[in-house]
Amino acid sequence: MLHETRDRLAMSWTSAVARNTYMPLCRAYSRWIVRNQPADFALQFFTSVHFWRVHGYWPQFKSPRSFEEKVNARMLFDRDPKWTVMSDKLLARDYVADRAGTDILIPLLWSGKNPQDIPFEGLPDRFVIKANHGCGYNLIVKNKAELDIGNARSQLRRWLGQNFCHDYVLGTAWAYRNIHPAIMVESFLDDHGNVPLDYKFFCFGGKVEMFKLDFDRFTEHSVVFYDRGCHPIQVHEKGLKRKCESPGLPANIHEMIDVAERLANGFDFIRVDLYSLHGCIYFGELTCYPSGGAGPWEPVSYDFNLGAKWRLSLFEGVGSGSVLA
Repeated sequence: MLHETRDRLAMSWTSAVARNTYMPLCRAYSRWIVRNQPADFALQFFTSVHFWRVHGYWPQFKSPRSFEEKVNARMLFDRDPKWTVMSDKLLARDYVADRAGTDILIPLLWSGKNPQDIPFEGLPDRFVIKANHGCGYNLIVKNKAELDIGNARSQLRRWLGQNFCHDYVLGTAWAYRNIHPAIMVESFLDDHGNVPLDYKFFCFGGKVEMFKLDFDRFTEHSVVFYDRGCHPIQVHEKGLKRKCESPGLPANIHEMIDVAERLANGFDFIRVDLYSLHGCIYFGELTCYPSGGAGPWEPVSYDFNLGAKWRLSLFEGVGSGSVLA
């Protein structure tokens, strides 16, 4: 018992140092020294230490083997501006419309840069407010009558004042660095009073290799993974609750896979997030840095198995190229 208590205290102290000292120093270094350039040796080393703490093995970012190494390599070295477009939740809508049509876009009720301009009086009873320039910037409004509009505007101003790249974790999520912050108000996708299940398709070379189904991601978040054949697989992301039972998949799951592959065509890797509601498919977002390169896999061997599917063009002398033309 004494040893367990000592170990927990040591872990807590180490986490506090990382959170309150190490990460802020890394973010400052990335913001003011590295800026828009590929990571230098110092930032690579800082990231390696964090990677080792999270994943339990020392990374090889210049010759990456695992999936998580390759996510971090992209974050550290790839400065193709297409990642900024794909990560901008507002601009990505145009790309999606060109590839898969406008029908899969969640209706956009309003967009702008000033929270004071949001026309709350003209919005429906249910809607979702998002900021376009990062992750977790969401306000889900299920009953407008209960919304504190003043607090909502204050929250949005705080989000708009942040740079998701430089204000979170190590400051290495470069794709978000140059997004111009904006507000989006979308229709609420109503699945019996709740947001619908989130399907996240991992696409390598334009092909879905596996996907993740997220449950209750704003409350009791749990997940289950499937292979391309829609069979549950015994892998997991450490830190997330594993869904005990595998639910039935929607009748249009193969159509969803087709849509994901259309959107992923031309990328060596990207994750495509979709919803299925009442037989219709809706676009969620495109993710070029899943879990920010900090989602440990169980078993660890799957991290390397998944990495083997990713032919990272960054180190092949081919260049990422542009898929936006």
